[in-house]
Amino acid sequence: MCNDSTLLGILSVLKMFLILIQFIVPILLIVFASLSFIKLVKDPEEKNGIKKIINQFLAAAIIFFIPVIVNILMSILGETTKLSSCWNNASSKIELSSTYKDTIGELRKKFLPDTSKYDKGVPKNLDFTCTSSIVKSQFSCETLKIVEKHLYDFDATNFNSVISSYGGFDAYAKSLGGIFGEYYGKKIEGRTEEDFQKAAEYVLGWMYMYGWDYMNGGGRHVKWNGQDGFYYNGGFVGKFILDSKTKQYSGIGTDFDHIISGKNGGVGRMASECGDLEMFVYNKLGISRDKQLPKVTRLRDLKVGDCVFFGSGAKWNKFDEGTWKTPSGGHNIIVGEVHDNKVVFYDGGSYFQSNRNYKREVYFPKEDSEAADDRAILNEFKYDSWGVRRWYNFEEG
Repeated sequence: MCNDSTLLGILSVLKMFLILIQFIVPILLIVFASLSFIKLVKDPEEKNGIKKIINQFLAAAIIFFIPVIVNILMSILGETTKLSSCWNNASSKIELSSTYKDTIGELRKKFLPDTSKYDKGVPKNLDFTCTSSIVKSQFSCETLKIVEKHLYDFDATNFNSVISSYGGFDAYAKSLGGIFGEYYGKKIEGRTEEDFQKAAEYVLGWMYMYGWDYMNGGGRHVKWNGQDGFYYNGGFVGKFILDSKTKQYSGIGTDFDHIISGKNGGVGRMASECGDLEMFVYNKLGISRDKQLPKVTRLRDLKVGDCVFFGSGAKWNKFDEGTWKTPSGGHNIIVGEVHDNKVVFYDGGSYFQSNRNYKREVYFPKEDSEAADDRAILNEFKYDSWGVRRWYNFEEG
């Protein structure tokens, strides 16, 4: 429904009309009330003079509050339908010619006041309103179309030959377009929350198109759930190298572009574990993780870009990472979206491979307490303790 250009056009025009009402009505009220007042001053005995002014104020108030009523109705409808999200994003979703877009933009600047102040407190995110019957992860609209189209480009058995047919991986990435063509071999230099989401989609989008496997340092392997897995024909070749002395597996590095192009170990390295997502994304942004910002301990204080570690332990202290130890192993995720009622975590661990979906939602509990937050985390992630690492304060919008 949210992709219907006719519906979006109607909603966009209606939104502009409602905005005009809120600024034209007060002006008209001042004009007509002034005229009525002047007549009343000239002729104090005029019948119904004061009553006329009162009626003008009442009529103006009713008309003025129509946009407010409409927005409340859209919010209520949003609980059970997608109409609310269509309404909120209508003006940005209509596909117009560049000339028409410029014309509309200039007219808005000239005749309409800046309404950004009404958006304070509303989280800014990429457009996640599009869905797919094939791709289970909810990528933003442009990225979703690309991922859906390129699920079956190659696998481990023909990766090198397919890439060679394009003239190299750089040419292949450019053929995909979107964030994949724009940012392959480059850092994402922006520092807004949307830029962090772009970096996360860049990493997770490639992983989804490949059918990326999971394998941790202990050798636990989880296959991509579906026939489009990168290794479904050739069998898993092995992401880690076992050190004969330490009996530990070495990782694959942090340069994601080197890994996906086969420059860092070839096709045998197309797998990762939960903590790699954090490293890949921050490396893509060119942000170092050598110094943390002050920690937060509440769900409502989380921001896009925060990295969360889960574990368990009686002596767990959210401010002291020295207590973040767990006998059963921990788990790492990143905060991808913060909405007015929930946090959306991006999980690059085996949950991604098992479900082909990396988003996990935790709603803010009604009880505003740390204990309630902990219960909400436990319900979704099955860990009773958690702590936050914040490496950067990304700008909103």
